[in-house]
Amino acid sequence: MNDSIKSDNYLNAGKLEIIYLEAIFDKSADGLLICDRFGRILKMNKSAERLNGVKASEVLGKDVRRLVQEGHIDRSATQEVLETGRQVSVVQATPGSDYTLLVTGTPVFDSKNEIEYVVVNERDISLIENMRQELARARRESEEIKSRLTELTLLELKENDIVAQSSSMKHTIGLALKLAGIDASNILIQGESGTGKGLLAKFIHKHGPRNKEPFIQINCAALPENLLEAELFGYERGAFTGARETGKPGLFQLSSGGTLFLDEIAELTPAIQAKLLKCLDDHEIMPIGGTMAKKVDCSIIAATNRNLEQRVLKRKFRLDLLHRLNTFTISIPPLRERPEDILELVAITLKKCNKQYSRRAHLGQRGFEALKAHSFPGNVRELVNIIKQAVVMSERRVLDDYIIHTITPLPNPLTDTSGNASTLSLSDSTPISSPSIPKGDSSSKLPERLFALEHELLMQAAAQCRTTREAAVFLGISQPSVVRKMQKHDIVIKNR
Repeated sequence: MNDSIKSDNYLNAGKLEIIYLEAIFDKSADGLLICDRFGRILKMNKSAERLNGVKASEVLGKDVRRLVQEGHIDRSATQEVLETGRQVSVVQATPGSDYTLLVTGTPVFDSKNEIEYVVVNERDISLIENMRQELARARRESEEIKSRLTELTLLELKENDIVAQSSSMKHTIGLALKLAGIDASNILIQGESGTGKGLLAKFIHKHGPRNKEPFIQINCAALPENLLEAELFGYERGAFTGARETGKPGLFQLSSGGTLFLDEIAELTPAIQAKLLKCLDDHEIMPIGGTMAKKVDCSIIAATNRNLEQRVLKRKFRLDLLHRLNTFTISIPPLRERPEDILELVAITLKKCNKQYSRRAHLGQRGFEALKAHSFPGNVRELVNIIKQAVVMSERRVLDDYIIHTITPLPNPLTDTSGNASTLSLSDSTPISSPSIPKGDSSSKLPERLFALEHELLMQAAAQCRTTREAAVFLGISQPSVVRKMQKHDIVIKNR
């Protein structure tokens, strides 16, 4: 009696085990097949039907070689197991379902060590393949961005020569070459607006060991804080509303191996300053929305026309960041302190402008003496603009009269006939009234007078406002327009 009960229990346990195995086989998310020693399919689960795009009833008993011949699959792991006698893993395409499968065939041996069955496991790797292709596409896109940025920024260096006839400029170039030769990082370039800080940064990159890698620059004053942070450090997918699905690499990543030039560094907000300091200390960045820091390897060159020590005293700039940025400092002398360079700059600019505009203009002694006596508040940029304007606008080949007229101070357009400046107040709720434009002489050109009027209005805004946003309200235009126009006129709002 007891033996009978035990036998029933064993039978019931065996049945349960079969039920369990059937459930595992049928409900597995992976495709499972069992083939015999001849390559015939004995069993196939539902996942295998889905992944291969066939019904089990259509293929049971069929040789796997026939499935290859009929185009259901492009290769068979079972066939390779039977041929090699060992476990085989293959990547298999299934035209019937458009899946890409990782297929592993495992032999099952009998007592004579001959293959009796082949167990086949199939897993969809289409998602992984799509991610791999997306990553490859993102990398190609990143390389294209790097290439375009480097090509565009270095084009200016190719088209603009650095003139160093004066002893002060020769010293500056010598120091730049020395720093380039030792692959120095954390270089701070100081100089007034228009002296060529960006050009010198490109010069250092070109003559350094990183010259085959990207040179990427950004104007820190041109973007609001949230956009600047995204540009510098990048962001992960879904970091914020409107973010690209694939995320976006920051300029630190794009300049990896090369040089990142941070122009107008004094305009960084405290939050960005803190993040930049950590990057300089740890040589890694944290993208917006990211959870893992990313290593960066790029040379940092910063530039400013501000006195950073004074900004530190006013708590506008971090002292620790200043110490990290000015490991090496280069100062570019203003053009008024190096008159020896003016003649060479005029010659280079005239040659380019004559070629560009198909002119044969030249400068005489009177024009040259007038330029030497000019203070050039806009430095080299102002000189280039004066020559270009003269070449285009002058009716004569000799540019002396036009240049002398251009650099002669015009009457103050904000001053009335009694000599009293018009009063403009930020607190006024009414729009700013247009000041009267002086009649001047009959030879005055409208573009020059409009330019002078715009310059004076911007100077008034810079004198009375603390930020470009206040200046935008003051002038009744948008803040980006204020930034653009002040850059065009080389005007900076002084901190008070």
